[in-house]
Amino acid sequence: MNKSLLSMILAVVGWAVFHYGLFPIFTPKVAGWVQNRYAYYLLFCLYLIVVNVGMKLKPPMAQKALYVWLLGYYFYDSILVPHIPWTLFITYMMLWSIGTFLYISQDPITFREFRSPIVKTIIGEYKMARIVVFTALPILVGFATYNTLYPSFAEPVELRTVHPAPPSTTKVHGVTYKLEEAGNPFRTDEQDNYKDSFPFLDDSEYMKNVTTGGTVFFQNCHYCHGDQLNGLGMFSHAFNPTPANFIDPGTIAMLQESFLFWRVAKGGPGLPNESTPWSSAMPPWEEHLTTDEMWKVILFEYWYTGWHPRTFDTEGATTE
Repeated sequence: MNKSLLSMILAVVGWAVFHYGLFPIFTPKVAGWVQNRYAYYLLFCLYLIVVNVGMKLKPPMAQKALYVWLLGYYFYDSILVPHIPWTLFITYMMLWSIGTFLYISQDPITFREFRSPIVKTIIGEYKMARIVVFTALPILVGFATYNTLYPSFAEPVELRTVHPAPPSTTKVHGVTYKLEEAGNPFRTDEQDNYKDSFPFLDDSEYMKNVTTGGTVFFQNCHYCHGDQLNGLGMFSHAFNPTPANFIDPGTIAMLQESFLFWRVAKGGPGLPNESTPWSSAMPPWEEHLTTDEMWKVILFEYWYTGWHPRTFDTEGATTE
C-alpha cells in the first residue's frame, strides 16, 4: 500500500477513535477539569507524530501541511474553550494558514516538495487527481455560494423587556391608583416581624390576610407559578417565557408592591405597546379577583419568599 495513503488512513482512523472515544473521557462536565481538553489535544498530536515517524511513512510535504492545517482547525473548532465567535475563528485560521505557508516556503527544497504534487495535478501528470479536483472544486464553490445567497426564513430575534416601565396611574374596578403612592393596605408590619409566624396558626390580623392571600394563590396562581412560587407549576413548561420565579432575587424582591398590583390586575393584555411582543400568558386578574384579593395574594408572595418589597424611598429588598 502507498505510504502516503496509509498515513492518511491512520490519521483519519486515529482522529475518529480519539474524538469519539477519548475526547468525552477528557472533557467531563466538571468546571475544574477543563485543562484536560488540552492534554487530550497534545496526546492526539503525539499520536500523529509517533505513527508517521515510527512506521517510517514519510508523507509528502503537502500532506504534512494539510495535517498541520487540520490540527489548527480542530483546535479552534473543538478544543478551545470558551468557543470563539465565527469571525474570530476565521481570523485565527487565516493566521494559522499564513504561518504554515511561511514555514513551508522558507526553504527552497521543502517548498519545491510542497508544490510538486500541485503542479503535477494542474499540468495533468496526475490525471485522476486532476479530474477529481477540477470536478469537485466548482461544485464546492457553487454550493458555498448558494448557501451564502439563499434567503433565510428564520424567526426574527425578539428583544423583550422583562420588567416594563409601569404607567403613572392605573384604573382597577373603577378606582384610579397612583402607582408611586399606592401601597398594600394589608401590610401592617413594615419591620418584617411576621417572618417567624405561620398562617393558620397565628391569630394576628396580618397573618389572617396572608392566609387569605395564600388560599387565593393556590386556587388560581400555583398552576403556573408553582406551589413553591418558583415558576415551575404544572402548566409552566407550556409557556415561553416561563412564569416568573418569585424565589429569584431578580423578580419581586426588586419591585414595588404597586408594580405587582398593576401587573396582576392587567396581566399580559395590559402591558404597554413598547418592546412588544410580550408573549405573556398572564391573565388580567382584575376580571376574576377583587382588589382586596389581589393585594392579599401579593402579601402572601412576599411572606412566603421572605422578601420585603421595595418602596420609592429605599435602596432594595432584604431577606433572611
